[in-house]
Amino acid sequence: MVVELEVMRNRPSEERNNYWISHCGWCDRELDEEGPRIATHAKFREPKDYRKNEGLVVEFTLATGRPVLAYVVTRNSPAKREGKEVLFQVCSERCKEELTTAMKAELDLFD
Repeated sequence: MVVELEVMRNRPSEERNNYWISHCGWCDRELDEEGPRIATHAKFREPKDYRKNEGLVVEFTLATGRPVLAYVVTRNSPAKREGKEVLFQVCSERCKEELTTAMKAELDLFD
């Protein structure tokens, strides 16, 4: 999936990082330290968007106004070698499906 969303920087980066690590990216449920985590991924449409956000937790705002946090992988990471640039962390398969559906709906707005 290719992402073309505006990256928001309205939360301080440390707060954003801590929140991303400890909460579901879709339902905002607090995650147990040892609990399961599921990831889904996307790529930026523009390479410059990847380069300027590499290694950061970023906040995307969907057209519905809903904020979604994601981690932009580093260029030397295994994820990047697999073609993944943006990782969304969720708590369940249901949240993964709902996030994926919402992201696909976003893409329909730009196509």
